[in-house]
Amino acid sequence: MLKDLIKPPFATYDVVVYFGGGLFSLPFIYRYILEPLAIRAPSFIVNEFDSVSLEIVRILTIVTFVYVLGHLLAYLSSQLVEKALDRFLGKVSTAILVSVSTAKALRNQKLRDFFKDRTRRIKSEGAIISSIVRGLFHFPNFIAYFIMYSFGIFGYFDSRLPQKALERVESVYTTIVIPGELLTSDKKWFKSLEYFVINRIPMAGPRMYNYLVIAGLFRSLSFVFLISCWWMLLYLGCYMLFDTWPIQSAENYSGQGAGIFEFFTLSILSVFCLVAYIKFQRRYAEEAMLALAFSKDP
Repeated sequence: MLKDLIKPPFATYDVVVYFGGGLFSLPFIYRYILEPLAIRAPSFIVNEFDSVSLEIVRILTIVTFVYVLGHLLAYLSSQLVEKALDRFLGKVSTAILVSVSTAKALRNQKLRDFFKDRTRRIKSEGAIISSIVRGLFHFPNFIAYFIMYSFGIFGYFDSRLPQKALERVESVYTTIVIPGELLTSDKKWFKSLEYFVINRIPMAGPRMYNYLVIAGLFRSLSFVFLISCWWMLLYLGCYMLFDTWPIQSAENYSGQGAGIFEFFTLSILSVFCLVAYIKFQRRYAEEAMLALAFSKDP
């Protein structure tokens, strides 16, 4: 117990999501911002220090910068990626309820119904500006989203949770977690369930935490690829207006054709990371619900 109390919290999340996400974004910052705009990266040189002290200062400064950048990416991705999904498709925990209670052949139509219903509720819920910003931010991925929406290959309502397991979750939640409260798609019930499982069923914590870390990393990566798409759109517009192309492409190819190819590559990678984020975020919620359902002593 004492070991658990002095154990640094969120160490893995810090290293993988914050530091890893910030480190991954550096080549994209250099390629799409620093190099095209001729911005020099800071050298972190302090003439008053000797060579050894200078290297230590530079390394610590770079590590701190990468870590803070990772925090910024995680925050922006939560606002523009995670909350965009929550706004237009609902919480992942709600998607699990819909998945278990809906036949597989009807899930695509259920997804479209959910999207239409939540879109109609934007004005009544006072979320017009935030919804417009979050929706327009995903504009570079609209072609991929349209294909996935039309053919039903998004998989947002696909869950591994069996019907009998959900019934056990509802029984334990209603009788122990919050007596009398039902699991419905129009209520915020998962946070209570999550907190209960973390504090009362610690054996489930490592598996849940593993999925949380992976989901957080993919969310940040999806944001990095998506913001890179916006820079590519900017440079494509400049090329069409001023016939200038500031980005050096592979094999010395440059111009509109190379830019369009790179744009669609970035968009596909962003959608892939988004789908991966949804998958592991759903696994996190499923793990908490299964732990509540099958724990011997909830």
